[in-house]
Order: sequence, then structure tokens, then C-alpha cells
Amino acid sequence: MSQAKSILCVGCTVIDFVTINASYPKEDTDRRCLDGFWQRGGNASNVSTVLRVLGSKVDFFGMLSKSDAFRVLLEDLLILAQDSGTRTIIHCNKDYPQSTYEDFSKIDLSEYEWVHFEARNTSHTLKMMQSIREHNTRTGQRIIISLDLETRYEQNQELCQPCDFVVFSKELAGQLGWKTPRQTCEELAARIPGTGLKPVFICPWGSAGAGAVDANGSYHEMASYKQEKVVDTLGAGDSFMAGFIYATLEGQRSVAEAVDFANRVASHKITGFGYDHIAQLSLD
Repeated sequence: MSQAKSILCVGCTVIDFVTINASYPKEDTDRRCLDGFWQRGGNASNVSTVLRVLGSKVDFFGMLSKSDAFRVLLEDLLILAQDSGTRTIIHCNKDYPQSTYEDFSKIDLSEYEWVHFEARNTSHTLKMMQSIREHNTRTGQRIIISLDLETRYEQNQELCQPCDFVVFSKELAGQLGWKTPRQTCEELAARIPGTGLKPVFICPWGSAGAGAVDANGSYHEMASYKQEKVVDTLGAGDSFMAGFIYATLEGQRSVAEAVDFANRVASHKITGFGYDHIAQLSLD
């Protein structure tokens, strides 16, 4: 399973400040945390990390701060609660500039087999996707496009059309009133205009597994992998995304098989801090 070309992940990178607590802190109290650390984060950045741990060739494209340590105090604070295994994210975004289509246009797309996007900076991201489609038509190359859609569906829904794969979050599905992964995938597919080939829609549903509607409209649902102990859920969704890309591109697995492996990667990720332990997994 040798991969000749690289995967490109387009999005953001941030600094995560993490505090570990026995339980979620009550309002207006003074307490000690059990531990704390900071690490590089951001969806596309995490996907890049997990892909590299799994063995893929991967590049990251996004905006980096010139400030010391990314101005660490202005990025993210995350609270991990040991009793429930939950993670709470507090964002601080000071309207930092984002990567533009003009930046992206300088990339040599011939080096890549897959480009993965976060759903952000919609107009520029759409132009980036369209430029990949134009490149494929012009050169005969087939660069696969995937999208991680976690927020602002109405604003970002037009990004789905040019994609081969769209991974849609359970949280966002709930905001739209969709109650199951099947309903979510089928609603998304129905909203793509025309009768031609549509993206594969995938919806991870936490401990309930994940569902997917393939390009032919067939629905697949894969169970999750249960773990006795949950240590760190931070980055589980990004690990799912990376596992899916790896299994599809590197392993040439079907949609159902790739989603199953993605479930396994996400499940294994939560058994430890960080991502290095994911290297213990293989497709076989």
C-alpha cells in the first residue's frame, strides 16, 4: 500500500490550552485542576497529525501566526472532565486573517491525490475547490476533495457540491433538527441539486457509530468500538476524519469499510492523550 503522492489538509492551526479536572467546575468556585498542558490543535492540523501517525504523506496549508507561540493566550481553552469523559471548548478568535484563494493558487496541485478542507472562509474555499475540479478536467488527474463541516450549515452548504466526501458533525445535525445519522445523510444528499453524481455523506454519531450515504444513494451504518476507559476525547472527530481518508486512499477500502476503520481510529484515540498511540493500529 504505497502512496506516491501526498494528501493536503487546508484549514487552521491553533494552540489548545487544556486543563484536566475531576469534574466540570461549578460557577463561582475556586478549585485546583488535576493537570494541564498545551498542544497544537485545529481541525485540519489534527487531521494532518493523525494521517502522519498512520503513515501517510501529508502537507498542511493554512495561516500561521508570526507572534511568539501563536499568541497562545488568545486561542483555545479546553476543559477535560474525568468523571464524564467530556471536553468543553472555549474559543477566542480575534479575527485573524485566513488563507485565501490567491494563496492557494500558488500550490502545485500535481503533487496531491487528496485535498481535505475545513468548512471556513466560504467564498475562498469554494474557489479553491473549483480550481481543483478545473485542474482535474485540464490534466486528467483525479484529486479527491473532502470536507469537514462542523458549523454554520446555511453559510457553508454550497461547499458540499464540489466534494467527493463530506463529513458532517452530530452537533450540527442536532442544531438542524436531524435526530439520526441516516436522517442527516439522506437530508444532505437530498439538498444537492441535480441528478448527477453526488458527494458521499458521512455522519459520525459518537457511541452510536456512524452512517454514510454513498454516491449511489445506498445507506450504510457502522457500529462504534466500545472502550472500557475514556481518557481524552479531544480530537476524536479529527481522528475519525484521518482514519477515513487513510483507509479510502491508502487502503482502497469501500465507503463502509473506511467508515468502520475511522470508527476504530476515533475509538482508540480516546484511550490516551494525544495521537501517537494511534500508530498501534493498522488496516489489516
